[in-house]
Amino acid sequence: MPKISEISTIINTSLKENVFNTSRFQSAVYYGIADLVKENINDTVTTKPCIIANDGECTSVIIDDTYPMQIYHRIMSLSFEQSTEDNYGEPVRMIKETATMSLVLIADRNRLQMDAENIVSAIAANLPPTLTAAELATLGLSSCQIYATGEAVIDSEVIFNREYRNIEYLFKPNAAMFSINYLIEMEFSKSCFDICE
Repeated sequence: MPKISEISTIINTSLKENVFNTSRFQSAVYYGIADLVKENINDTVTTKPCIIANDGECTSVIIDDTYPMQIYHRIMSLSFEQSTEDNYGEPVRMIKETATMSLVLIADRNRLQMDAENIVSAIAANLPPTLTAAELATLGLSSCQIYATGEAVIDSEVIFNREYRNIEYLFKPNAAMFSINYLIEMEFSKSCFDICE
């Protein structure tokens, strides 16, 4: 179901309101879903994360120290299950979609005045566990659970090389890049899904 982008916006709003709600985070940038895009620079194929609009317009996520923090999300994989529930003798065909996600954070340690463990723990603890009834109705979902899956990578160079391939790692000591894996489990009725929305 193409609602992961909207759910990432809900997650960003929750993090803004519950974790990053002080003045030091005021100019932080919260992106939605990023894809890795290849680019040929001086005969070297590089890869970088970009937010791609439906019209194909690409906004690169650039490591920019004018921001205290930047967050974007990546869809790492999707899986689907079908179930048939009995609704007073009529089968209801439900689809359960599980999205394995990665939240990537680029931060300036000096401006945030927080260490990696605290940032990662705060994010993991404040992912919204479910959506509100209004959000579920708006998105056409019967249920949605969101939770951290246990792995956070706080080695900036590892995350940088995963996201920015064939680009030299030149982080300043105050720069940091983290990644937190999480799952979105959604359930929706086949009859409620319309690709022509």
